[in-house]
Amino acid sequence: MTSPGGGLDMTENPSSLISKRKIQEMVAQIDPSERLEPEVEDILLELADEFIESVTQFACRLATHRKSSTLEVKDVQLHLERNWNIRIPGFASEEIRSVRKSTVPNSHTQKLTAVNNAKAAISTTNK
Repeated sequence: MTSPGGGLDMTENPSSLISKRKIQEMVAQIDPSERLEPEVEDILLELADEFIESVTQFACRLATHRKSSTLEVKDVQLHLERNWNIRIPGFASEEIRSVRKSTVPNSHTQKLTAVNNAKAAISTTNK
């Protein structure tokens, strides 16, 4: 049984979220002459499954935090963008991206001014 995206094949490993065939297809896209050893394929499958499970669990926690019982794209998107720096193409992220206004402490501004004044004083005495 293969999903429309070709990722899930229940005949190979019923608990796996992605098939060895899909891993082989992705490797072929990068380098058609490359072949992976079965052990490497197994490790990649395990890593992919763990990644998908981790992202899904975190996204579910975000949905719960929003007091929603429905997992939405923005939950997955927020986690992937913030924690993995992965953008989901085709989905606008402006609504979830918060703009943080940087607040510089007054003491830092004063120290920076003092350093700049010292540099200016040194440069005028060296001329």
